[in-house]
Amino acid sequence: MMQGIMGGFYRASEWVMRLAYINVLWILFTLLGLVFFGIMPATISMFTIIRKWLKGETDTPIFKLFFFTYKKEFVKSNLLFISLFAIAYILYIDFQLLSQIGGIMQLLLNAILIIVVFAYLIMLVYIVPVYVHYNLKFFQYMKHALLIGLLSPIMTIVMAIVLFIGYYLFMYIPGLIPLFGVSAIGYIVMGSAYFAFKHLELRRQITELRNSK
Repeated sequence: MMQGIMGGFYRASEWVMRLAYINVLWILFTLLGLVFFGIMPATISMFTIIRKWLKGETDTPIFKLFFFTYKKEFVKSNLLFISLFAIAYILYIDFQLLSQIGGIMQLLLNAILIIVVFAYLIMLVYIVPVYVHYNLKFFQYMKHALLIGLLSPIMTIVMAIVLFIGYYLFMYIPGLIPLFGVSAIGYIVMGSAYFAFKHLELRRQITELRNSK
């Protein structure tokens, strides 16, 4: 009984240390890229490691893989980040312009824009997991992220709820943010997305099997 409790405590402590370590790496490498140019490659690097863990590859050399991925994906991931930033800025400008229009037209256009923003947020949540899991052409990452999010509504809702709870936990205990603020969120997002990827892959295989009969 004691061995089971101690074993569980040891495994839990190991995971806590892993999450704290990649959180510190994320902060350091984000600063290394002067924040704006460091945030996306650091996030891609962190998610790459988390994906390895989810696949059961827990012996992966963390710093080596983090540094290698950061260098390898620096330019491409920043181009993706700038594209996402530009879309968000355009949506913001659209909201500002619509605020100057009155009447029914404003309500109609606002409703359309809210739907577009909602789709953008779904795509935004899945974009990094899709980036590290699939090998696609540049603009296909956005398309696939949105489609996977829409095809996995239950997982998307679960992810949103857990992130909402996590947000309030970190607001209640802000001292946890430097240790787990990013890595814990990353693990939730990547874990949920990885489950969605596997579920969609299983559905595709079942469909192909049925069609082959």
